[in-house]
Amino acid sequence: MVNVNQWLRYAAYLAISLLTVRLISLGLYPFFDTTESRYGEIARLMFETGNWVTPQFDYGTPFWGKPPLHTWLSAASFSMLGVSEFSGRLPHFLSGCLVVALVYRFTSQVLDREKAIAAVMVLCSCLGFIVAIGMVMTDTVLLLSITLAMMSFWHHVSLQVSSGQSIDSNKRYSDVFFAALALGMLAKGPVALVLIGIGIAVWSIGNRILFNVIASLLWRRGITIFLLLTLPWYLWAEIRTPGFLNYFIIGEHFYRFVEPGWSGDLYGSAHDQPKGMIWIFWLAAAFPWSFVLVFSLATQAQFKLTPTKAVTEHGRAAPRNFRSYLVSWLIAPMLLFTLAGNILPIYVMPGFAALSILIVIVVKSLRVQVFCALLSGSLVMLTLALVSLGLVSQSSESALLKQVELTTDKPLYYWQHRPFSAQFYSQGRAKLAADEASLKSVINEEQPFYLAVKAKNKEFQQELPTDCRVIAESKKRVMYQCFWGI
Repeated sequence: MVNVNQWLRYAAYLAISLLTVRLISLGLYPFFDTTESRYGEIARLMFETGNWVTPQFDYGTPFWGKPPLHTWLSAASFSMLGVSEFSGRLPHFLSGCLVVALVYRFTSQVLDREKAIAAVMVLCSCLGFIVAIGMVMTDTVLLLSITLAMMSFWHHVSLQVSSGQSIDSNKRYSDVFFAALALGMLAKGPVALVLIGIGIAVWSIGNRILFNVIASLLWRRGITIFLLLTLPWYLWAEIRTPGFLNYFIIGEHFYRFVEPGWSGDLYGSAHDQPKGMIWIFWLAAAFPWSFVLVFSLATQAQFKLTPTKAVTEHGRAAPRNFRSYLVSWLIAPMLLFTLAGNILPIYVMPGFAALSILIVIVVKSLRVQVFCALLSGSLVMLTLALVSLGLVSQSSESALLKQVELTTDKPLYYWQHRPFSAQFYSQGRAKLAADEASLKSVINEEQPFYLAVKAKNKEFQQELPTDCRVIAESKKRVMYQCFWGI
């Protein structure tokens, strides 16, 4: 008969195994288009050019779509470890590990050590989490900032406010809360503040303590911390590239979400989804725990969003209204993006820490938790193995460019479409030949050059002069080496 301690060891081993496999996998497969390659190239450009103020979409073209924190992390890693997939992904993996550590510490303090170990296992086996922390994106750092903010806020006000006691503000947790807001502002911008605000507001209004919550925070001190950490970069970025604030604040945080296929998008990454699709994305990204939670809530009539009765390892009763706080935190991204059209599945990620803690409260059986995590973990490991072995088809120019020893005196052009991975793996040398006029101008320079053409574009390939010969091929493209005098 397996006792509780043995199941806890299984949970700990499973979480450690998943993180270890994810760490090993970081350098085993290339950056894929478009997200990873785009952000990887932006970080590479920052490292190469030494411009740490304004991220660049291409040489001399500013990238106004996101703040620079994720770019700083990857660029700093490139500077220390060299430019590679592993070094680009490593800071985001470490950010995910910090989230895991926060979940363990917070759950230990509010509930107990056993639930903390189980919550860590749940988080590490959450499909969207374990995949995302090994990718070059903005979302892992955003998750870190929101997790830190929501946890520090709970420590600061929940015990006093939810129990009706007088508020004795704790400067340390208030300071950490506002510092976490600043971290989110540098990770993804105002959307981080909105997500945190929605989670806190829903919980506060539901428990009729909104005004007490507002009064509890040290606003003058907190806003000072927030502005000191964020304002310098935002002002400096606007000075360096005027127009940034208007595009980023208004365009990215208003038009992107109210106008499907937003025409003002400078970077061609708008996504038009049906309204309410964010909830379907949550079911998929939070697999299997989204389904476990829905099933548990549907079958447990006794589930309530008010007092949690568990006793911590220190003998204290867990705080009242803790479940409602976790639910408010969890659903904040879905509430924000329900009516939005330009959304991605990863937008549900800010609530993953809350989900992991809520699961260990609602699902009473540790054995069930371990079996569900094992199922998810097996799927994750199988997927990573298939991707690492190249058995899963993904979009990247890595395979094509590795076949070609590009010489520094020959330019490289992509016909009609230049993927972000082409920019990264050619170290910025790949240029775009958008139409016949631009290609003719290249030919008229009477210099040798490389030309990549889509493999299915047979008609164009047949029209190429005989002075162009095939030197490399992939599933998607054919690489030609062309000589002057064509």
